[in-house]
Amino acid sequence: MRARRVRSKVSARGLLPAHPWSALLLVLLGGLGLSLTPAYGQAPLFLVNQDTEVRAISFRFMDHQTFEVDQLRAQMATSAPGLWDRVKDLLPLLSAKPYPFSPIELQKDVVRLRRFYQRNGFLAPSIDYPASQLDTTSNTIHVIFRIEEGPPLIIQDFGFFGPDSSYAIEAFEGPMRERWIRFRDRIALQTGTRYTEAEKIRIQDRVLSWMQEQGFAFARINTDVEIDSSYHTVDLRFYLDPGPPGTITEIEIEGNETVSSRVVTRELPFRVGDRFSSRALAEGQRQLFNLNLFRVALTEVPPQPRDSTVSVRIRLREARPRLITLQGGYGPDIGLNAEGQWTHRNFSGGARNLTVSLLAETGVLADTTTEGQAPARYRGAVSLRQPYLFTSKLTGIIGPFGEAARVPRLGESTWIQDLNTLEFGLETTVFYDLLPFRTISLRHAISRAIQAGQAAVIESDSLQTRDLYNKSILTLNATLGAVNDFLNPRRGVLVRPLFEAAGGFLLPGVVPGIQYQKASLELTGYLPLTRRSVLAARLFAGRVWPRGASRNQDAAPYENRFDPVRFYAGGGNDVRGWGFQQIGEVVFTSATVDTTGDGSLTATVQPEEVGGLAKLAGNLELRLPVPGLGRAWQIGTFLDAGYVYNDDLFNLADLRYGTGLGIRYQTPIGYLRLDLGFKLNPALRDLVSFEQLYLYRNDLITEADLDKRFLRRLRLHLSIGQVF
Repeated sequence: MRARRVRSKVSARGLLPAHPWSALLLVLLGGLGLSLTPAYGQAPLFLVNQDTEVRAISFRFMDHQTFEVDQLRAQMATSAPGLWDRVKDLLPLLSAKPYPFSPIELQKDVVRLRRFYQRNGFLAPSIDYPASQLDTTSNTIHVIFRIEEGPPLIIQDFGFFGPDSSYAIEAFEGPMRERWIRFRDRIALQTGTRYTEAEKIRIQDRVLSWMQEQGFAFARINTDVEIDSSYHTVDLRFYLDPGPPGTITEIEIEGNETVSSRVVTRELPFRVGDRFSSRALAEGQRQLFNLNLFRVALTEVPPQPRDSTVSVRIRLREARPRLITLQGGYGPDIGLNAEGQWTHRNFSGGARNLTVSLLAETGVLADTTTEGQAPARYRGAVSLRQPYLFTSKLTGIIGPFGEAARVPRLGESTWIQDLNTLEFGLETTVFYDLLPFRTISLRHAISRAIQAGQAAVIESDSLQTRDLYNKSILTLNATLGAVNDFLNPRRGVLVRPLFEAAGGFLLPGVVPGIQYQKASLELTGYLPLTRRSVLAARLFAGRVWPRGASRNQDAAPYENRFDPVRFYAGGGNDVRGWGFQQIGEVVFTSATVDTTGDGSLTATVQPEEVGGLAKLAGNLELRLPVPGLGRAWQIGTFLDAGYVYNDDLFNLADLRYGTGLGIRYQTPIGYLRLDLGFKLNPALRDLVSFEQLYLYRNDLITEADLDKRFLRRLRLHLSIGQVF
């Protein structure tokens, strides 16, 4: 690497004081300086001691500001209390952590900041802190950095060359030359832009990866950076040495003790005799991890002669063959919940996973304002997962299940805990992996169900006359598109289509208890506005078409059978401002009207959300950083809209709109989210109690008697994970 460097040398002579804090005084006098301008709480900075704490850190930019303050603070070891620390100081039983001040560490921070600027194209930045303020009353210091970035380094010349200094294009022939031209044009830097080391390393890594993906297992790349400190320009050149194209001649497997080598090799997208590709090695590593058999799975090229033959090594470390997991949580719609699983990772060999799972959604502490009774669900299942069905991209799962639930709209029953539905059956699912996190799945569930609530009784109270029926449902769905990060996306688009049909599939000679077709489409998009802010949007549309005897949904028993099939709107992950499934028509399955002593009427009612055969919904959310709270915190402002319909036409005038503000905190299991939603155009049912709504609908009270409350426009949502 050829470079002209600018160096400066500073020397000092004198005797160092014996006392350590006196020695630090010299540092402070040179770096912090003595501010002679009167300021509130100002004191000579040599009065700092080992108990001094940092009160605040701020920056003053003398010429221009290229980087955000959070980026600069991330380079420093010295830190200051944030907003959350100040809040804890105001609350009882809580105290903020200390932020000790170290003059030596502050000097190191200056060096760190200076190196950060130099790595990002500023050759000689000036960074000091002469205006820092010490408050001796509280023994705290406000560190104020003064930054003068200076002129940036500008890229004057840029190019790719071969090992003999000829143009890199001459190293490739035929179709590969065309591929190189397209790749080169995509990644090339523009002259006249600011030089950064990160961009240089990014291009270097991408070029090396590209050559290895094209089959050059032993490719090399060198970089030459020439800096003209007088004119602040950079000449940047990359020298490529692809080496010979490689063919895989050996696959070596290490560390598999109970898993056979045949299972390992069948998951790999390459074989002996294939042309080498680093992308194929990375894909093979991902597929081995997806087996859930290994704690470590590495595909690598060990040291070997640089010729046309390539040996590939697979290094493995097996996980424990059996696993027990327990987890619990809370949701306002389902209450306290818990789930437990026992898994055998390699059941009967072949990388098969056998899982026994139990799920309990108890309904304890759930929101009962709509239904009057908390829902509950208990499910047990056994599933066998076969990861290889003729190809490593195809996976199958099969297993029986049983489920008991309490559905409030079905009313009370004589079963334990008022459970009023029971279902047992067999599920079969096939997954096809298109790309990581993008799949197509086909699922078939055949089951027998019974509804035992009062609303499901057809003729009498005997078990034989309750609603007992068969179900056979075929579901096809997919996740398509591309985003930069599937766990916390910031850029890209995802498409999720779904088609579902219920009827007599695999039920020869048996009349199906429910028949319909259902389709939906969800589009989500993410657009970064700044380094830490994102604009996210979602659009959803769906429709159900009842078939056969199920067309008459208003008649028993199909009304209750269709409740899980219909669309609903409202809730913390849908249209915020409304409670769970509380948008649309509501009916009352039972009601009792009484007269009080003063002659006024009261009612005891059982509401039921009807939902709809069609749904249209959309969300728009702006996600922003929270000043002073660090990278784990995020705020979001949103606008949601949605409605459910019972005809083929989507009337946009019926849409309900909600807006609001929320805060998120990133935890190891996802974002903890608290949103406050506000109904922009509530219906009458959203502003009054269900009791008053029933009396008004039956002309027992007038509109003047209704107690419309503004606070009913507000709704607080506590959830885990982003909305979308």
